[in-house]
Amino acid sequence: MEGPLVVAFSAASRFFAEAVGLVPAPAWTQSGLGNWSLVELVAHANRAHTTLEEYLLRPRSPEPAGSSYFSDEAVAGRGREAVAALGTDPFRAVTAVSERAIAMVERTPANATVGSPAGTMTLGAYLPSRIAELTIHGLDVAAALGPGLAAPPLALVESLRFVTGRLVKKGDGQAVLLALTGRGQLPPGFSAY
Repeated sequence: MEGPLVVAFSAASRFFAEAVGLVPAPAWTQSGLGNWSLVELVAHANRAHTTLEEYLLRPRSPEPAGSSYFSDEAVAGRGREAVAALGTDPFRAVTAVSERAIAMVERTPANATVGSPAGTMTLGAYLPSRIAELTIHGLDVAAALGPGLAAPPLALVESLRFVTGRLVKKGDGQAVLLALTGRGQLPPGFSAY
């Protein structure tokens, strides 16, 4: 695959790995996001790499509508289970899987089939969600540490495109557009997810 999505995925993946590299050893158990520790947050976000590989090589059937697979508890559980895959050196583990995922995306055609719990789609259609996950959670890791690491512009563009697409599908596009242009406000706790 070639083009801006590949460049954005590579940038988001390396940005996430860079954020993980900033975590000092004593900080892994500190709060990362909500009830997740930093190591749990990193393990969850790293699934943006591992599921990409898994769903390309071993496509699976979509989950039925209303499945508990997508519940907050199930998502958190899979993130916590993924901690073991990070081993004793999370930065090294994330960097290795990042480079493997980037190489896979670069050599795989955009129309390759991805069979995921969210549905069967092309790699080109699936990649924006992986870019958003890596960028958003890279920013979460950076925010937990306070270093002020900035996400790459192309990763931000693709992440914003993905998130705003979700918002429009949910019926919130107009409210968000008005808020972003100074013509309205979003309610407290508003989220695209």
